Formats: sequence, structure tokens, C-alpha cells
Amino acid sequence: MDNQDIIASREGSAGGGEGGARKDGIRDTAFSENRKRGVHRWTPWIAGFSGAFVNGVLERESRNGDALRVLDPFAGVGTTLVEAVAGGHDAVGFEINPYAALACEAKAGVLGYDAGALADAIALFRAWADDAPWLSAPPAASPPAAFVSRAPFFSPDIELQTLACVDFIRERTSGWIRRLFNLALGSVMVGFSNYSYEPSLGTRAGAGKPNIESADVAGIIERKLRDMLADIAEFQADAARNGGAGEAVVHAASYMECSGRVARGSVDVVVTSPPYMNNYHYIRNTRPQLYWLGLASAPSELKEIERGSFGRFWQTVRAGAEVELTPDLPDLRERIGELRSRNAEKGAYGGPGWANYAATYFNDCRRFCRITLPLMKRGGAAMVVIGNSILQGLEFPTDKLFAEIAALEGFDVVGVRETRVKRVGNSVVNSSARVGKAPKRARLYEAAVELRRP
Repeated sequence: MDNQDIIASREGSAGGGEGGARKDGIRDTAFSENRKRGVHRWTPWIAGFSGAFVNGVLERESRNGDALRVLDPFAGVGTTLVEAVAGGHDAVGFEINPYAALACEAKAGVLGYDAGALADAIALFRAWADDAPWLSAPPAASPPAAFVSRAPFFSPDIELQTLACVDFIRERTSGWIRRLFNLALGSVMVGFSNYSYEPSLGTRAGAGKPNIESADVAGIIERKLRDMLADIAEFQADAARNGGAGEAVVHAASYMECSGRVARGSVDVVVTSPPYMNNYHYIRNTRPQLYWLGLASAPSELKEIERGSFGRFWQTVRAGAEVELTPDLPDLRERIGELRSRNAEKGAYGGPGWANYAATYFNDCRRFCRITLPLMKRGGAAMVVIGNSILQGLEFPTDKLFAEIAALEGFDVVGVRETRVKRVGNSVVNSSARVGKAPKRARLYEAAVELRRP
């Protein structure tokens, strides 16, 4: 498929139907849809795609209802794995962010939970909270020393309650129940903090909002746990009615480094969404959860994750030697060269730094394709959701470029279909990453790149 065919496939896929489905079975990718879906709603996440999107792909690929082997190399909080298990498919996921991996593992293991045991644990938590032990004795836990914030993360009363809840989780839970309690705390903690997502993590004061001085911390956690309990019961009942479900394995590790854990030629379908080339800092935005849940204890651990992440971050590559682009794409090479020349007087903070970031990102795209192709069965499908980007005012159609890289590495490109156009304002177009004279009709969108192994 040449460039014009790819573009035509992308532009000709508009349309919709029930659930946002297109004629080719591709549904809306917006993750916000997951907020109302059982199990998916356990934790919010800015990235990724909807359960309906994944379900549509798996239904289309599962001919005659056959079970599939599904892979998500960037599993996030587990959307692909949950849908695969619900559909009777086995799945494997990789996730380098420890908090996201916690959520992914908690959600993917939903069939193995004893709802009665969880109900008993919640009742015990409620009885403990009614006694308000934090009022009579100081909690044993202390705020994570390595977690430094510009303003106090919690107001004093809320911090005291949170530390007491951490004590309860550490002392009175274990195994999968502890995992669910930790996830419940992690999913709600920013909501009663003095910070908020706008969408990046920042102070409430900076967003023009008042600090939160008091809250019923245990009550908020309990409500989340009861939602989870209801979803577990419903998910298990659906699986029983449908004659069973699949199994999932989660690797809390980098796919790019640990893909050897997947057997070659074993994967029927890949459904994934790698980090976009927008410099969004997934690790920094989960710092509260990483530190408060004991998933990280020092900034050096976060730096290690940054260095191992797909595409890296601008901050990790901006000041180094010029990064050479490895995919043999003259148009992309020319575009990165133009980016490098913009605001050159700013050095690492101008075009030269951002060009290093872009080259690193597309080099990782090539590496991803080389790693993934041999893991797939002949005729296997890969659906990769990716978004375009604007750097220093220069637009990068990342979806089309990724498709071209995949074709160079041996994939058949079935098509590139826009799935969602995102709102673009001056704050986005003129951000530090995107400063410059942006296209007159600048637009950010997501697209599904569909590939097959020949």
C-alpha cells in the first residue's frame, strides 16, 4: 500500500453506527467511554482506548467464535486484557509503569476473585473506619520521603486519614485483596488531594480551585471498593452465562526489553496504543500513586522507567548528541531536519532538542515493528492506535509515518483510519513542545493503524 492509498483509507473511513462503529467494525477509541463500564471504570487513565473499540476488533478477528491469543505491548490499565478475558480469549500484556501495571493486573484477574472474601474485607474496613483510630493514636505509616511536591499534596486532616488507611491495607490485607485495596486508594487519592489533572497533574490553586481541607477518606475508598465488588460479581456472572472466559498474564516490564517472554508465532491479534509523540509524562503524572502505594521509593527509579519507555521523553534525549533517524524514510528525515532548524538558537530547548525526541520516537517505532512481527502468526492482525503531533509548530502525521515504517519492516498495511478528532486550542498548539507558527487548521486526532503479518 503506497502513501496515497494509506491516506485514502484514512480519509474514507468516516461514518458511524451503533456504539460508534464504522462499516469496518472499528469503534470510537475515546477512553472516556470506559468510565461507565464495569471493571474498566476502576481507575481513570488519560491514555488508551475504549473497551468497545477493543471488543469490536476482537469480535471481527474471532471467526466462528474461535479463541484468540491476544497481545498488548503497552497494556496501560488493562483495557485490552479485560476485553480479551471477557470474550473468552487468552491475553498477555506488558506495562512499564508500576501503577498502571498494578491496575492492569488487578482488573485482568477479575475471574479469580472470591466476591464473598472481598465483601468481608470491605465490612472489616468499614468497622475499622467507624472507630476512627487515627484520632486516638498516630498512624505507623509516614508520608513517602521521596515524594516532593510544590505545595502540600494533602491537607493535614486528609493526610492523617490517608496514612491510617495505608496502615490498614498493610496490616490487615494480603494477596489480591491488598491489590484491590491499593488500587482503590490510588484511583481516588488525587480527588481528595490539593492537586488535580488538567490534564497534567498540577496544583488545584494553579487551576483556580480551592484546596480540599477535609474529606471522608475511608468512605471514599469504601465506595470505590463496593463499585469494584459489584463489577466482579457481574463480570463473573456474565462469564458463567457465556460458558467461561480467557486468562491473562501481565508483565510489569518493558515490552521493548522483555518481548522474549512471548513465544514466536503465537499471537493472533495485537491491540495496543503506544505512548504518543506528545511528550506527555505518564510517569510524572502517576508520582502520587507510585510513592504512596510503595511502588517507587526514589527518583532514580522513576528515571530508570523514563529511560526505558517507548519514545522516551524530551527531557531524556534533548541535550545529547544528535540522534540519527534509522527508518529509511526520506520525507520523515527531511521533516526532522526542518524541525531541527526551528528555534535553533535555543539549543536543546528549541528545534534541535525536539528533533532528537522525534528521531528517538520513530526509531522506537521501527524497533517495535521488528520485535512484534515474528511474534505473530501468519495472517495475524495488529491494530495500533496512535495520535499525530505538533512540535515547534510543525505537524507530524504519526499515524501515516508509523504505517510506512511498518511496511518497511515487513507488515502488510491494511489501512489507517481516523477514529477521533480531539479539540485543539492555543494552549495546545502554542505549548512549549508545539510553539511556533502552527498550521492554520491545526488538528490533533487519533487513528487506528491496521497491519497484518503476511
